[in-house]
Amino acid sequence: MRDRAPGAAVMEHVVRLREAFPGRSALARAFGADPLPAEAHPWFAGALGEREVGAALARLPGGWSAFHAVPVGSGEADVDHLIVGPGGVFVVNTKHHRGARLTVYERSILVNGVKQPYLRNADLEASRVRGLLLRTGIKTRVHPVIAVVGAKEVRFRQHPAHATVLRAETLVRWLSRRPAALDADTVARAAQLFDDPATWRAVESRPGTLERFDAIAREVNTARFVRAGWGLAGALGVIAVALSILPH
Repeated sequence: MRDRAPGAAVMEHVVRLREAFPGRSALARAFGADPLPAEAHPWFAGALGEREVGAALARLPGGWSAFHAVPVGSGEADVDHLIVGPGGVFVVNTKHHRGARLTVYERSILVNGVKQPYLRNADLEASRVRGLLLRTGIKTRVHPVIAVVGAKEVRFRQHPAHATVLRAETLVRWLSRRPAALDADTVARAAQLFDDPATWRAVESRPGTLERFDAIAREVNTARFVRAGWGLAGALGVIAVALSILPH
């Protein structure tokens, strides 16, 4: 499981949606038409967020292990990031909200004023992992963490009782500063359990997903650049017309 890429499950979903979407004509590409269907954009943003957090977690100090896109339960749910180290066991749920305003209360999180079930879901994920550990004789708390990527503002009205909400860029520092909670033997046992694919729901990984997702990301960025160029050209055209009609 250590080799499973951050955002693997979400990237696979984006690739499936993109493959089912009609290809763009040369004219559509020239005008920067969106290469993704509308329903793929939340998944695409989610994948980018998980990859950003995964890259940060790669900088954890020795003694820590990180697992990504861990399939839990019997449906399609997964834990974005599962971390174990001297400071304990943590399930990290990544939320990518570029430019949004988040307000955190004891029992809820609002994104641009809309209530989201993030705290409830984080508690459920932590409970699933805690039950798994208990069945193998490891008794420890599992800490739910919500890592926010790209938000314009994260405002705390109250702090959640059971989960930690923080900006993704502070996650590694926060984990590294946790007081010692597990001895080295328990950390090794938990890491071995998490690393074993037999511990989790079986998943079929499509070969080439990462490369295909990277190609899609390049398409999306190119389309945005083209649209921005057309927007700039239009603005310059309006200015030129305005200047031409001004009295000399």
